[in-house]
Amino acid sequence: MNWSYLFKHWFGTLIISPFVYELFNLMKVNSNRVIGLVEIYPITFIFSLIFSIPTYIIYGFIYYFLARNGVSIMKSKIILLLLTVLSIFITFHVVFNARELTISISYAITSTILGIYFKLNFKEIK
Repeated sequence: MNWSYLFKHWFGTLIISPFVYELFNLMKVNSNRVIGLVEIYPITFIFSLIFSIPTYIIYGFIYYFLARNGVSIMKSKIILLLLTVLSIFITFHVVFNARELTISISYAITSTILGIYFKLNFKEIK
């Protein structure tokens, strides 16, 4: 099985999302933030990685299940993206009590775009 989709999707989301969040903040007229995610990028990446591990463990099991049971690529992508977006909102709500909805939205948008963009292929590349 080809696991590259999972890792590209995961790390792409973790790497790009802080920049998307900063773009959202630039669009706000009355942004009252003291520090953004890009200013503390290494810390942001490490915490994002830690908080996303449970999601991607579940993601990995579902990915494996979908590949083994011959679910179509389109349905698999939809299931995986829904799982990821739902997990992002649940994680931010549980950990941060949903105080900053913009961060959740930026991670969800980035994850969705990257999930659609990357090619999902369950067959092993030789």
